[in-house]
Amino acid sequence: MFFIKGRLMFGLDARFLVLVLLFLTSTRDPGIVPRNSHPLEEEICYNSSVPVDASGRHTPIPPLPRTKEVFVNGFSVTVKYCDTCQIYRPPRCLHCSVCDNCVERFDHHCHWLGQCIGLRNYRYFFLLVSSSALLCIFIFAMSALNIKFVMDDYGTLWKTMKESLASVILMVYSFIFFWFAGGLTCFHLYLIGRNQTTYEKCRRRADNMQNVYDRGCFGNFLEVFCTKTKSSRYNFQAYVQEETPMRI
Repeated sequence: MFFIKGRLMFGLDARFLVLVLLFLTSTRDPGIVPRNSHPLEEEICYNSSVPVDASGRHTPIPPLPRTKEVFVNGFSVTVKYCDTCQIYRPPRCLHCSVCDNCVERFDHHCHWLGQCIGLRNYRYFFLLVSSSALLCIFIFAMSALNIKFVMDDYGTLWKTMKESLASVILMVYSFIFFWFAGGLTCFHLYLIGRNQTTYEKCRRRADNMQNVYDRGCFGNFLEVFCTKTKSSRYNFQAYVQEETPMRI
């Protein structure tokens, strides 16, 4: 009886943990970079320090370059200008076409969660996937154990399956789902060890050039799981400020 109660309590705790991680992953700001309300060209043109000609008009400003070079860990990295957000994206930042936002350390957009996976929710996503894989193993093992107990009473497998149909269904379901959750867990363990994102791996960018973000396997795991999560750049409870028209 104590063993059965222990299994039930562990199963309930594991399912509750998965639901909490699901909530944190899907509702947490993934690292959205705030948009610039005006194009950088306009800000430069209307800056008082920009020279004016004899007619009082501002001197024409050449268009902003689409890329620029920044240094990361002593290596030069190219960052691109985002026409939608009107900013130069930070390194490893990408504009998500689904969410229509620039996300720091963009990994991928998860359609199952309806949320981007990025800098501020990646660790919760990994814990969600890995805990789901462990939960599948637990359900499969407990269902198989229950079938064994029933089979000891009925003797034949066919009668056992009819009497414990729910356990059979759970075994099949957990077995199928484990290959998805377990495979995803192994894939992200590989990415964490190399300090890569899913986007970087699929585009083969980090394979064709030196990975400037790699700190060694141990250092990469520390970066993902032990570093303090950056504060959100957005105050979602703040009042919306009315934009003031720019001077012409």
